[in-house]
Amino acid sequence: MKIQCDYCGNTYEDTEPRCPACGAANTSHNNGDKKPRTIEELQGWYRARNLPPEEVTRFFIGKNITEPRAFGIYQDDAGEFVVYKNKADGSRAIRYQGGDEQYAVNELYLKLKDEIVRQKSRNAGTRSSGGKKTKGSFIKLGIFAAAIAGIVALFIHLFKNTSDGYYSYRGNTYYRYQSHTFLYDTDRNDWLDTDLYGIDVPPEVNAGDKNSEYYEGSSWNSDMDVTDWEESEYYEEYHDNSYDYDSDYDWDSGSDWDSGGSDWDSDW
Repeated sequence: MKIQCDYCGNTYEDTEPRCPACGAANTSHNNGDKKPRTIEELQGWYRARNLPPEEVTRFFIGKNITEPRAFGIYQDDAGEFVVYKNKADGSRAIRYQGGDEQYAVNELYLKLKDEIVRQKSRNAGTRSSGGKKTKGSFIKLGIFAAAIAGIVALFIHLFKNTSDGYYSYRGNTYYRYQSHTFLYDTDRNDWLDTDLYGIDVPPEVNAGDKNSEYYEGSSWNSDMDVTDWEESEYYEEYHDNSYDYDSDYDWDSGSDWDSGGSDWDSDW
């Protein structure tokens, strides 16, 4: 799939680690992003990004919308997962239909991320239309902003590490890793990403105060009634890059999402 560089506007294959035109990092390439694998997780990812309502973005997750101009995914009565696009004329193009939920979710997930980048680029172009700037100046500004963001992220990383660890609150066990919190599900015997599943975190845990009565320590031990978080699937995905988790796809509430500008005549 083609993606658009946030800095210079060049389009290139999403498998490339960097933009061939300006050298900016591909923010969707190996950036610690926890990819959703189920419709429920994709709904959580959508909420965690603070995206506009589905009626605005026209991405309907878990719904079979029949009206024109809509992307969506749902499970039909036969148990198959359907990924679709309703064109401007009301006709439907099926992107995928089958029993592989993870594959189906990934198809819509990639399309949604591509649309977020496109919408952000459109907003950036609108804001800069009042003055003339060269392509080179945009590249330099982007690189400078990325460097500043990296320094800020490093400080966040260093300071937040002091409160990383296990917290117990009203019979539930949580693990905080920098700005992310995971809840241990005793029914599944597994950790859940509270962002992905839309789980509310108690303020007593969200504060991340290691001096509080709820803090159990930074290291797992066999007396705990939970599995070691560092043995979970999340550890490798979040460990070194979690403070940079998918921030490029968080939506600015002050921006304008114009789904009317999408290509509603193509199959996908």
